[in-house]
Amino acid sequence: MVKLNLQLPDGFLEEEKRCGYLVSSKMKQVWAVELDLLNEFQRVANKYGIKYIANGGTMLGAVRHGGFIPWDDDIDLMMMREEYDKLCKVAEKEFRFPYFFQTEYTDPGSMRCHAQLRNSETTAILTTEYDGHFRFNQGIFIDIFPLDAVPDDENVWEMECKIAQFYYERMCKFLNVASLYQLNKSNLKYWIKQALYCFGAPLFQRLARSYFVKYEKECKKFNHLPTKKLSLYCWGYKYKKLHRSRKDHEETTMMDFEFLQVPVCKNYDHALTEVFGDWHQFVRGGSLHSTIVFDPDIPYTEYLK
Repeated sequence: MVKLNLQLPDGFLEEEKRCGYLVSSKMKQVWAVELDLLNEFQRVANKYGIKYIANGGTMLGAVRHGGFIPWDDDIDLMMMREEYDKLCKVAEKEFRFPYFFQTEYTDPGSMRCHAQLRNSETTAILTTEYDGHFRFNQGIFIDIFPLDAVPDDENVWEMECKIAQFYYERMCKFLNVASLYQLNKSNLKYWIKQALYCFGAPLFQRLARSYFVKYEKECKKFNHLPTKKLSLYCWGYKYKKLHRSRKDHEETTMMDFEFLQVPVCKNYDHALTEVFGDWHQFVRGGSLHSTIVFDPDIPYTEYLK
């Protein structure tokens, strides 16, 4: 496994059965890389007084398991957009190799609308992107989501969804053309793609960036209002399940997450119920990243070859 700056407890990397689910040694290695990323993120957040909170399965894992949900494979954090912008401003000077703070601004073509802190000496490639040989950083990561205000008026919210989605889809289309990836050379699409990339990549990249800026502007549109709901607008503007009650995020409490700690909603029962329903039940579900090629030993650049 790649060398980490975080000291692991004795035996942490050993295969273990949790809640009747076998966690392999390899998954423990992936967890270790992610915990190292979390530790590095916390160093920077604490240095600059950046407020954040565990999100989704990470909050559930902290509350119910004191760490990872046994069948989970990632760490999710969220913060108000103001804190997120503060983090983006200091990230470049604070995160040094092998750590890489990835956004569309720091790594054009990555096609995420939130930040990811990655370990550049490891691999975490989405299977849907595996054959694309995209050049952006694809090391093991933790997700960092900005929270934006959701308008209280249902009609306004629906209109906002349409506008944001329009900008997002246009951004993705131009990014797709601006990113060179491998296709079957016997396919006409390959040669069209090659021609578009050779002659228009910079232009398409600029167009994609312009739509991304517009998209982010729309996401921030209601942040001056004390709305009842917040959302992971970066990719959940149209999914009410990703909306969060603002009151739940006004106070936090620290909880154990493996051998580290993370802040969670003080009113975590309501916050978790809002997302998972009866969160006390041990219902095994698939991770959002269950279709990822993980390798804690080999850098993603080797896979791209």
